[in-house]
Amino acid sequence: MKLRSLTLQYFRQHASSHITFPDGLVGVIGSNGSGKTTIVEAIGFALYGSRALRGRVEDVRTRNAPLKSGKGKREHELRVELALEHEGVIFRIERTLNDATLFIGGEAQPVAVGNRDVSQRISGIVGMSHDEFLSTYCTEQKGLEFLSGKKGATEREKFIVRMMGYDRLEEVQDQIRSDRKEKRAVLSGVESSLGTREEIEKRLEQEAAELKEIRGRHSEAQQTLQKSESDFAVLREKMTKLEELKARYTKEREIYQQAKVRLDERTRRQRDLVDQVGLAEEELVRNLKALSGAASVEDALNGVKMTLAVEREAVKAKADELRKSELVWREALSKATAERDMARAQYAQLEKRITNTGKLEDGAECPTCGQELGESFEQVKKHFQTEQRELAKKVRDFDKVVKESSQEPESVKGAREALAERERVVRGVEAKLQELQMCAQLQQRVEALKKEQSLIASEIELATTHAKEATARMTDLRFSEEDYLREKGAFDAAQRLMEVARLQRVRLEGEVNTKLALVERSKGDLVAFDGRVIELEKLRREVRICDECDRIVTDFRKYVNVSIRPRMAELASEYLADLTDGRYSAVELEDDFTPTVMEDGEAKRVISGGEEDILNLCMRISLSHMLAERAGQHFSLLILDEVFGSLDEGRRGNVLSLLEKLRNRFEQIIIITHLEDVKDGVQHLIQVEYDEVSGSAYVRSEEASERDLSYVVNL
Repeated sequence: MKLRSLTLQYFRQHASSHITFPDGLVGVIGSNGSGKTTIVEAIGFALYGSRALRGRVEDVRTRNAPLKSGKGKREHELRVELALEHEGVIFRIERTLNDATLFIGGEAQPVAVGNRDVSQRISGIVGMSHDEFLSTYCTEQKGLEFLSGKKGATEREKFIVRMMGYDRLEEVQDQIRSDRKEKRAVLSGVESSLGTREEIEKRLEQEAAELKEIRGRHSEAQQTLQKSESDFAVLREKMTKLEELKARYTKEREIYQQAKVRLDERTRRQRDLVDQVGLAEEELVRNLKALSGAASVEDALNGVKMTLAVEREAVKAKADELRKSELVWREALSKATAERDMARAQYAQLEKRITNTGKLEDGAECPTCGQELGESFEQVKKHFQTEQRELAKKVRDFDKVVKESSQEPESVKGAREALAERERVVRGVEAKLQELQMCAQLQQRVEALKKEQSLIASEIELATTHAKEATARMTDLRFSEEDYLREKGAFDAAQRLMEVARLQRVRLEGEVNTKLALVERSKGDLVAFDGRVIELEKLRREVRICDECDRIVTDFRKYVNVSIRPRMAELASEYLADLTDGRYSAVELEDDFTPTVMEDGEAKRVISGGEEDILNLCMRISLSHMLAERAGQHFSLLILDEVFGSLDEGRRGNVLSLLEKLRNRFEQIIIITHLEDVKDGVQHLIQVEYDEVSGSAYVRSEEASERDLSYVVNL
């Protein structure tokens, strides 16, 4: 597998970066925090999704990235595109936090869509999981130090075992031992609580004997109950007849009592009616005699009604006569009053003229005609005086006439007295009529009371008949309250005895069921005992299996450690021979994977610092080679992330020289470092820079032949 290109959009520090990976030795150089390791992380994210991310997923997107909305949503979202070559085929992967697509070659249609499907398809193509990919193709920071003798044999061995994935054997063995411990605890508990089969069988025998004894008592109780039920059935039949007879007798007695009560009530009412009729008849005779003598009520009423009609007509005639007399009198009085008022008005007018005349003097002009008053002035004054006296006399005469006319005439008084007399007569007749009407009502009441007397007499006769018939029927029934109570007592006693027998039977039946349940439980305990014995044997077998598995895993771990060393030593020897141009032809590994360089068949215990770096690099590459072999893949890519951190300038130069020699084995070697002096030792340079102002990383590429030329790929 080889990388071809990587495009980052809003992925951590990289707002918009495009990187091309050529074959050969490629250096990715930049300061700490500029985004170098982010490139490796993005490669893992494109291949395997969010499991390759460091930290939280929500922190991956560039902090100052625009919001994802509107038409430019696709341009503003986190996106990684990776092109890789595997077995001569180009694969292109596009992945976001929520989706992924996989294309083959230049095809426009994807072969896989969705994060899960793309990750599974990539794992199948590459033939490795994410962890296996990192362990095979990538050497992490300080990855070479664990292979040096400075870190100690134990750590070196653990590192190699972890890289090979055999550390899971230890986890498996821990799980086996944990399971064995649990099974041993369960086995101990089962053994301590198992008991013996003889105890259960003895208990079962005792419970079976008790069950037999209780069943015998239950059978006796059942027989006693059957006899009690038989006796009770006979008494119940007899009692049923007695209850029917008592019900009939009680019904007849109620009929008799009701008839007797009705008879007494009607008899008392009959006596009351006789008294009421006598009093009412006496009152009627007394009142009627005073009003009409010997005449009947109907005749007296008719006569009084005729008299009342005549008197009312007379009253009407007298009222008409009175109205006429009053009308004549009122007219005469009105006429006299009008004449008097007219005379008084004339007198007042004359007085005013006389007053005005008295104010005039001789020779003055007349206020009426405007002529001068002369000798006739005195005559006028005398004429006015004469006329005044006549009018005064006339007024006095009219006052006298009005006064006389104001007195009511005798004719009116007589008519009014006659009318009052006729009205008094009418009121007397009306009073008599009212008294006669009361007599008529009293007569009706007497007739109603007599009618009720007749009805009550019939009811008394009927009640007497019912009482006699009910008495005769009660006699025919021949019911005895004493016999009934005696039989009822015997019936109740038999019922109580039957209930006691039934309760006894139920109680013994419960004991039978209880003992039967105990017997069944003991039988179940025997079956369970046998099952626990089988389970115990199964647990013992499982414990033995765990012991055997533990031994097998221990032996296998020893075998793995032994088998790893020869192959790793073989591969390390090949790489060492290539890197040293055949000076050192072999490497031997001890049990703790401590490497020893062989020169001319002899172990060289002391080597120089540069040779040690070569040895460690060969060990790490051989380890990656073994991982690739185990995954069944061709080992064509090598990524070294900050492997120069602990090396001085001279030793870094040695390692670069050695990596240059490995180009005939690896088609693509990518070195990630922050050391600027490494750039002169690589064939292709990818410079990563971080702009503090924009907060983004920028990437530019250089070739060794054009090291002085550069172009910025970022926008």
